[in-house]
Amino acid sequence: MSHDRPGRTGNADVDRLLDDFGAVSRHYEKIYEELADLRGRGEAADGLVRVEVAPGGALLGVDIDPRAMRLGSAALAEAIMEASAAATERATNRMTEVLGPVIGRANEFSESLQGRLPRMDVDSSITSDPRVSEALRNLQDLRDRYGS
Repeated sequence: MSHDRPGRTGNADVDRLLDDFGAVSRHYEKIYEELADLRGRGEAADGLVRVEVAPGGALLGVDIDPRAMRLGSAALAEAIMEASAAATERATNRMTEVLGPVIGRANEFSESLQGRLPRMDVDSSITSDPRVSEALRNLQDLRDRYGS
């Protein structure tokens, strides 16, 4: 089989499918990187207590200004909790911003696929390319999941 460009199968539909998978993969890698770096920051007691959390609220850091020690233990504990809650809310909001379009598209995709996934009769010489075989397995998984 001859290929016009490296990594091409010679079948326009399969090549287009592989290109689409590549674009989607790059998009999700970017989202994954953004989520990996996502942090929420919050403060309380007029900025004397600052907290940083990961999505979900896992505490990553606490910075307590020495002047905060004058608050007393109960007030300091309350300030830490307040800063943590604010940081968690910010992290959650940011995560929702990042994932919102993906979740919305996934729901639309699921609804649009109901009974519509194409049946592809593919020449067996094309499936010798491992990327094509993987793409076809993914398509079959989608058909199985969404009832085509």
